[in-house]
Amino acid sequence: MSKKRPTNKEIINRYLKHYRHSPQSVNMRKSSLNYFFGKSAEKCFGYQGHIFDINTAVLIDFFEWLKNLDLVSIQTRKNKWAIIKSLLQYTMEYYNAKGYKVYVVIPSKTVDWKGAIHKKGNVESNANVIATKKEIETILNYFKVRNFKHYLIIRILVETGMRKGELIKTKYYEFDAQYRHFKIKEGKTDEKLYNVSKKLSAIIHSYVKTRRKINTNEDYLFLTKSLKKYSDRSINLFLSSALKKLGIIKNITTKTFRKTLNTLRKKEMGCAKEDRKRLVGHKTSDVNIRSYTIYDYKDNIELYDRYNPYINCNF
Repeated sequence: MSKKRPTNKEIINRYLKHYRHSPQSVNMRKSSLNYFFGKSAEKCFGYQGHIFDINTAVLIDFFEWLKNLDLVSIQTRKNKWAIIKSLLQYTMEYYNAKGYKVYVVIPSKTVDWKGAIHKKGNVESNANVIATKKEIETILNYFKVRNFKHYLIIRILVETGMRKGELIKTKYYEFDAQYRHFKIKEGKTDEKLYNVSKKLSAIIHSYVKTRRKINTNEDYLFLTKSLKKYSDRSINLFLSSALKKLGIIKNITTKTFRKTLNTLRKKEMGCAKEDRKRLVGHKTSDVNIRSYTIYDYKDNIELYDRYNPYINCNF
């Protein structure tokens, strides 16, 4: 006699319970899953079968529906796709362990967002958005008194121009306090150096000491409350929430910090293009990144300090 299946509601509630440490994450996942299971003909895909019966063909149909959904941005649609995959992966792992037979091949080769229809109306772009030093001070001081880890994440992005994805994947042992830099592996051979100020270096050094004591197999510098790696979305959410509470209507994202840093170095400090590239981790003609030496490390510190536009900022 086969085991009685749990209902969709029971499966989804168990999945959401896994994220109960973050009410914001739970609400976001509920909203995303409604795009798949909801009954609204215009706004929802409308799957009404059992979760155990979802197959690859259903997922491909859902993806194609999302790709052509012009009610929300493409990034939002990508997030919805990621959540349904997350639900299915959780369901397979949990319920197979409980003795059920649940298996679905999640499509990958047929998933291509190129050519996705854009959202109706004008989509606001932040391609040319640059933050002021005052705005950056305000944002960092907001986090400084409310969430130190978020403060540290944003301050590293502000001071280094590091990409969000790079910071998320940074390991705690990749920071060198002596030379004030993150030395990040890129591929099998290349490396990137991102320097920080003296003040920030001391803060990171202290944070790494505490981070090393956390009992986990994960070696990422920053971990969520559930000791997992941060996601792009989680950083986007806490930054956008701060902007809203601060009344900053400018579309500032993590990319804005990189563009702002480069712009300030160029326009306010006269930093040459080659040096700007070097300071944000790009390959340059005068440095072989694969063979950095102590002289390069010291030279980078000097270059960073010479072109630090935030030297007099209060954060």
